[in-house]
Amino acid sequence: MFTSQRITFEMSMLSHPFYKYSFFTLLIVDLIFTAGLVLSGVSSISLDTLLATSIWFVCFYWLPVWLAAYVIFALRIKGVTNTLIEWFIAVGCLSLGLLITDYLLQLAFGASSMGAFIFFGGLSWATPIYFISRYFESRAKISQEKQARKQAQLQTLRYQLNPHFMFNSLNTISAYIHSNPDLADEVLHELADILRYSLETGEAKSVSLQQEIDIIHKYLNIEKARFGDRLVVVFDIPKALLNTQVPPLILQPIVENAIKHNADQTHLSITVKVETSSLNGGQLLTISVSDNGCGFTDEVLTKGHGKGVGMRNLQQRVQQLPSGKVSLFNNANESLCGATVKVEMAL
Repeated sequence: MFTSQRITFEMSMLSHPFYKYSFFTLLIVDLIFTAGLVLSGVSSISLDTLLATSIWFVCFYWLPVWLAAYVIFALRIKGVTNTLIEWFIAVGCLSLGLLITDYLLQLAFGASSMGAFIFFGGLSWATPIYFISRYFESRAKISQEKQARKQAQLQTLRYQLNPHFMFNSLNTISAYIHSNPDLADEVLHELADILRYSLETGEAKSVSLQQEIDIIHKYLNIEKARFGDRLVVVFDIPKALLNTQVPPLILQPIVENAIKHNADQTHLSITVKVETSSLNGGQLLTISVSDNGCGFTDEVLTKGHGKGVGMRNLQQRVQQLPSGKVSLFNNANESLCGATVKVEMAL
């Protein structure tokens, strides 16, 4: 058991990206240093030069740096994160590596001993290697924290979706449970499917457009139980785009907003249109939801959302997407009236 845990621990340690990047970086440094010696005439291209380069790389650059990293990471796992201690470890490992390198060079080529330079060489190399590594490590950590905060924000926005339709659905079920129990049962099943979809896609970054359309149909079935023939929804979506990936529940708050703010319309018509266009060598997906209702107020057009949660969250979610943008405007054609919400995002 102990051996198995030890192997697992060491494998997890060695999977750290530092090892991969440091190996190639140190190899390049060693080769550049050797090339400089050759070009300056201090050394020549020969087997002795290749052997000396290999000794320097293995015994001074590679293994001491990896040993220092291994010890430092092991201490961090145990909760020891002191910068001074880590720096001492780095200096000690590289000084030890330089000592071994010095011994092997003497053995292979009869070179003179480096003497006191062994410590100063380890110090002068360990210091920049350690602090440069710490710099890139902190940059990576900041990037990871930003990404984590972004994901947490998106999750929060997802779970704050306007529950207005839930209350309306429950009211519809309550209203029809005695007079039309079949309709009440149908609405209840549609509501359950929507809630299940919301839970199942809670961790998903994207779903197919087809899934979004299917869940919108279920939502509309609930609303049509309330509105009857007064509500007509038309979908203008090419079949080729149905497999396009979009954020989950990106359409529901827009359609809900159109219905909620135009509930008094004698005849409410909503059109959902999806199309693509070129964008800097790529493609831009545009989703438009238009209605023939009363249109947006000047305040809503200025802010990009009203007082509700749904559209405000939609704005924040879409802004996190590449080329993400939400536009609100009233239809220019007065004969049509109403308003349009346009969502754009890169494919």
